[in-house]
Amino acid sequence: MNTLMKPSHHDKTVEKLDFIEQWLPARYTNSVNIILKNEPRDPAYIRKVRNKKIIDSKVTDALYKISLINKFQTENN
Repeated sequence: MNTLMKPSHHDKTVEKLDFIEQWLPARYTNSVNIILKNEPRDPAYIRKVRNKKIIDSKVTDALYKISLINKFQTENN
């Protein structure tokens, strides 16, 4: 059963996806699987979550963490 997202939660999700689009490095699937070490995902599925914006909170959170790390590394160089 689907539930509607609250507007504030929807806005946060959109902001997170925009941040991922801006800061995600070119090669990221192995890093996602390192973060998800207990439940690794297929690289094709990880790319699908990113490109098609499929709702998978664990993969999205891992993508966000990788984007944050990339942003910090880029800004500190």
